[in-house]
Amino acid sequence: MKLSDIKNKKIAIWGYGVEGKATAQYLANKGIDFTIFCNAEEADEKYKCVTTSVDKELLAGFEVVVKSPGISPYSPLFGDVDVQMTPATAIWFDNERDQAMDTIVIAVTGTKGKSTTASLLTHVLNQSGKSVNLVGNIGQALISSTLDYDYIVLEASSFQVYDGNISADIVVITNLFDEHLDWHAGADNYFRDKLNILKAAQVKIINANNAILTKLVDDQDVLYFNSTNAFHVNAEELLYDKEIVLNLSQVKLIGVHNLENIGAVLSVCQQLKLDMATCVDAVKSFKPLAHRLQSLGKIGQHYAINDSIATTPVATLAAMKTVDPCNTTLLVGGYDRGNNWQDFADAINKNPPSLLLISGQNGEIIHQRLQVIKAKFKYMLCADLADAIHLAQSLSPAEGVILLSPGAPSFDQFDSFIKRGEFFAAELKKI
Repeated sequence: MKLSDIKNKKIAIWGYGVEGKATAQYLANKGIDFTIFCNAEEADEKYKCVTTSVDKELLAGFEVVVKSPGISPYSPLFGDVDVQMTPATAIWFDNERDQAMDTIVIAVTGTKGKSTTASLLTHVLNQSGKSVNLVGNIGQALISSTLDYDYIVLEASSFQVYDGNISADIVVITNLFDEHLDWHAGADNYFRDKLNILKAAQVKIINANNAILTKLVDDQDVLYFNSTNAFHVNAEELLYDKEIVLNLSQVKLIGVHNLENIGAVLSVCQQLKLDMATCVDAVKSFKPLAHRLQSLGKIGQHYAINDSIATTPVATLAAMKTVDPCNTTLLVGGYDRGNNWQDFADAINKNPPSLLLISGQNGEIIHQRLQVIKAKFKYMLCADLADAIHLAQSLSPAEGVILLSPGAPSFDQFDSFIKRGEFFAAELKKI
């Protein structure tokens, strides 16, 4: 969407979070008028704001809506309204990308691991002497990024890539699983929307060990990691072809699944023709991100792990592989996004924690799935996360692990997974 085509149209920015604020500043700097749809407490006196509920009548009064990532284009609101809709990310690519030809844009997406992979890649590039700006779902909005970097690393959510307007030089897809089914109105839409990011990429790197990816991506130009003749995982080792690159014990990241993320990062470095010894050394010095299998150490009588970023059942099952289940109390549940918890129930019943504490909006659904299969381990439905934390402290054995890995978003009780993780740590310290 070229600014020259819309500058005289009636424009609205829907949502005034990090990206909405950055979009407002961007358009204001370009001399383009706009209106903001936001909550009353978010109203900004610098701009014209509408704080009433957004409905079809309001939308019909505008020609272009720059929507925040959380607003689904599949919403019934858009069905009968003639309005051009776009994410801010697409505006940056359509208007700034041509001016940044010396800057290589690397987009990282996937259902799991994209935050760790994007952050690790940024760290490795920095340690290789390159200037890098990490943007997107993880923090700074792309639309506010300047162009004076060797690399821009974009952690791209499915909310940002659905319209196919991201034209990154290199795209990495870590994996695909059922996720965000409510926003995308089903798994088929989610997979299609996610894969739109490949359309304009010059280099396409995907996970050969992910069945959904290998089934849906039919492209002769695709490069793979997790393939036996490339970077791949064997037990607790990352290999390239038949040569050992590093062992899990040599890195600060927890879990064998992170070796896959490392393989994705090194695959990018290989394409960029960076010194691989320097890159591998950089991987070893990378510190895990907060709220992602983050060890909180010993709190009271128990060891605590904060994996609040885990917003899918698959992510929770991956987290369980990093601990001794017989010595672990697992806390799950949160916002109901429509995921099918049957596979989780079947898998967790085969290798269960010592205690499973369930809470959140989808708590009853998870509890019912376990009852249906007559799960043969101890699990309990709790009033809320605070109740689950207190029960974990009272029922877990001394020296045991309390793992928060919800498998669901936080929005039923918290504004973000960060707030949920902070609450978990603070609540544990109360007793």
